[in-house]
Amino acid sequence: MSKITSFFKDSSPLKLIGISVLIAVLSYFIEKPLPNIFMGLRLIAFLLFVYSTIRLLNKK
Repeated sequence: MSKITSFFKDSSPLKLIGISVLIAVLSYFIEKPLPNIFMGLRLIAFLLFVYSTIRLLNKK
């Protein structure tokens, strides 16, 4: 668990934004067969995007 938290704390905000966009794009492929997982991935992507945007704005 500490590896995961250290990854989010140490990685750059642009890298996290890229990961969140990638998760959002990949979630579109499972929209019809697995709607619950689709919504979960979209929620994770949104939270990651907001977190990385806040970190990006705080750096400047």
